Amino acid sequence: MYGPSSYPILGCLISFYKNRHQLLDWYTQLLSESPTQTILVQRFGAPRTIITANPNNVEYMLKTNFINYPKGKPFTDILGDFLGRGIFNVDGELWSAQRKLASHEFSTNSLREFVVKTLEEVVENRLIPLLIQAAKSGKVLDLQDVLRRFAFDTICKVSLGTDPHCLDDLSHVPVLVESFDTASLECAMRGMAPVYAIWKSKRALNLGSEKKLKENVKRVHCCIDKIIEEKKQKIVSGNHMDLLSRLLLAGHENEVVRDMVISFLIAGRDTTSSALTWLFGSLPITMTSKTK
Repeated sequence: MYGPSSYPILGCLISFYKNRHQLLDWYTQLLSESPTQTILVQRFGAPRTIITANPNNVEYMLKTNFINYPKGKPFTDILGDFLGRGIFNVDGELWSAQRKLASHEFSTNSLREFVVKTLEEVVENRLIPLLIQAAKSGKVLDLQDVLRRFAFDTICKVSLGTDPHCLDDLSHVPVLVESFDTASLECAMRGMAPVYAIWKSKRALNLGSEKKLKENVKRVHCCIDKIIEEKKQKIVSGNHMDLLSRLLLAGHENEVVRDMVISFLIAGRDTTSSALTWLFGSLPITMTSKTK
């Protein structure tokens, strides 16, 4: 199978280390050169990894024969501290149960209407006024940061029924957002580690990046646990439009609900903000303001 230059015992460790800060570009180049659009990445100190961009392979693994391709322990080890038993980090019955629940909830008219209404409110009352004000004042905005804040405000209102107000003050980053971003980054760095034993040793000794990950995961858990407790107090008299209310009403334990919500926050924020950033980045957009 096609892959990067490899050596006995070391495998492609040297090439991987050189490209560890641009893995996506490196993988893309290797995949484009591979006759089968599939590559083998095998290096000392890490699990054997097969990466594919072949549509037939993707369909076979994710649809035709999905049950035979679980995430497996190497993958769940990397994300387990942060995602816990959320849908992105489990297999088998727990995955199926969450998939059915999510599919059911997001197919209901009430939740779909709530999502649309929330999007409209955030766009009309926050995003557009912010962009107009920037155009009037000539202020330069980091569009990617703005769209990430927009996505986080929206997904928090839909998933948690709470509003972090990320778009209200671009100079301020709420604790939940900062800890969420840091934990996500440190988990990603685990996957980019040339030798897995390094991050596992740091985790065992609670040092460096692993100490930072542990601290930020704790902050995220504390924030969401607090939101869950507050929601449970209000759920009797309040409406049940947001996803958190529906999960609690379904009778799931707090820890399971927390892990599920974290996965939905990741899914809703990163996909939305990335898609919008690519959209605006690919179009020549000029904002002007008219004054009388």
